[in-house]
Amino acid sequence: MKSNFKKYRNKFLNSSPIYIAIFKYIPKKVCKSTNLLIILLFFTACAQVVAPGGGNIDRKAPVVLKYNPDSASLNFNAKKIEITFDEMIQLKDLTNQLVISPPLQHPPEIAVQNKTLTIELDKRDTLQPNTTYSFTFGNSLQDITENNPNENFKYIFSTGLFIDSLSLKGKAENAFDHKTEKGVIVMLYNDLSDSIVFKKQPDYFAKTNAAGEFQINNIRIGKYKLVALKDANSNYKYDSELETIGFADTIIDVTKNKAVLISMFQEPPKKLFIKKQLHQQYGNVVIIFNKPTDSIKINPLNNVIKENELFVDYSKNKDTLNLWFENVNNDSLILQVKNGSKIIDTISFQLIKKETALKNKRNPLKLNLTNNINGNQNVDLNTELQLQFSQPIFSINQSETVLFKKDSVIDKHISFFKPSLQPVKNIKLLYGDTAILVKKTEHQTIWSNTPPFNKLVPFKEHSTYELLIPPGTFTDIFGLTNDTIKINFKTREERFYGSVKLKINLPTSNQNYIVQLLAENEKVVRENTINKSEIINYEYLQPNKYKLKIIYDLNKNNKWDGGNYLKKIQPERVLYNSELINIRSNWDMELEWIITRNQ
Repeated sequence: MKSNFKKYRNKFLNSSPIYIAIFKYIPKKVCKSTNLLIILLFFTACAQVVAPGGGNIDRKAPVVLKYNPDSASLNFNAKKIEITFDEMIQLKDLTNQLVISPPLQHPPEIAVQNKTLTIELDKRDTLQPNTTYSFTFGNSLQDITENNPNENFKYIFSTGLFIDSLSLKGKAENAFDHKTEKGVIVMLYNDLSDSIVFKKQPDYFAKTNAAGEFQINNIRIGKYKLVALKDANSNYKYDSELETIGFADTIIDVTKNKAVLISMFQEPPKKLFIKKQLHQQYGNVVIIFNKPTDSIKINPLNNVIKENELFVDYSKNKDTLNLWFENVNNDSLILQVKNGSKIIDTISFQLIKKETALKNKRNPLKLNLTNNINGNQNVDLNTELQLQFSQPIFSINQSETVLFKKDSVIDKHISFFKPSLQPVKNIKLLYGDTAILVKKTEHQTIWSNTPPFNKLVPFKEHSTYELLIPPGTFTDIFGLTNDTIKINFKTREERFYGSVKLKINLPTSNQNYIVQLLAENEKVVRENTINKSEIINYEYLQPNKYKLKIIYDLNKNNKWDGGNYLKKIQPERVLYNSELINIRSNWDMELEWIITRNQ
């Protein structure tokens, strides 16, 4: 027992000075009794350490006590700057927050020690004469306890006799969708030549905030070229095709200009090249280009296949080419790719054999329907029903009995239409009383799309449909035929939808305008091209919120085009209607959108 008490006594004595006092005044007899444990536990509970209560939270930002040299110094020629604050400081996110204007050739060395911020200019840098420099720290300079920032802390000096005080503010936004981005560099050059953006850093610059707004301060009186740049390599020069650019139409006089709006765009690459080439399926080669083109010619080089035996399928935006070919048993294929008369590249492939593709257990070669209407979902009225296949369809056997039922009643007025004499992957379902046979051969039956056999199938509201296509109706370019295809779907009630009658008043005629009805996520729901004021009816709209957008299609190519910096071509203008359209079920709405000349 004595040894145990001695052990506890030493433990408590070593744990805190308070127990030294306790044992000093307690008799030794008590110390040797069990009462000692009770006394110690009592004092332990009373002597617990509690964090001091405490005072108001520090919400004050660090305050400068001393500059060396002083901020706003004139005839500045120092290489080291020291700024002392009233409390301990730290720097956070300095790389993104710090803006030095005009930019220096070499980044300065910036460090913090306790309460002092030190800026050491690189000895290789020579400051420009008669120029005002500003070091703006954004919100990066903070105290070390509560992270309170000294918002937009700035240190300025002039190498001349006065501090330049003019400023320029504005906004930079994406020309196509008006979205803004933080960190876009907006630059001013006193050299007004067009090539200056490729060669030199700007004389002044600022970075946009998340709303796309910018303000360039401490500008000298003069006229400037204004360019905005999403700088991919952080060198303040326009030297990468990945960079987005925008520019002011006119030279900026900072004594007159108050606010500037810059529309930004990405120029298409100057050189066309192949980004990727794929051969993952028998009889199919995919070629992906770095930009859209519709002048590609493919020339087979190793006599495996003739040019007229290649079936060419462009993607919607013309940057991907699908090549289909049949009955090629060679080990390899060599293709020469030309853009017009210019050779772009020569590519080769180790070919997948047909026998290998047919025996592939995971993904055997067969004719599949790759996209059809899901029977569990409600199909919109006025929908065009298209059958999309895994390979191009060579022929359709219209003599096969195709069953199309509405509410279990057979409709005899439907047929399939292949919109090209060439093999195609999409087959339309058309409706009419008769069909006009244009051409019939051993392998192929072609039907015309002339009236009356050219209408969409008129789906009825709140109805159940069944499409049953027997095997062998479709034959692809490899001679494969379809298995039985069964598609079930339902249509919605007509009162589920709303409609909009949109009256558009345009400032001029004989110019193309692309009018788009957009979902809130910018997906195009409907699109019309017009060249005069007119009324557009949007029917069968699902209840939702929509936007209206109009594109000035200046070159009448039915799409939006960006600009060209060297040719001084601005991107085609885009306008949004300021109000969201709230469509409700069984509700008809009328809207008028007046487009003025100076919008």
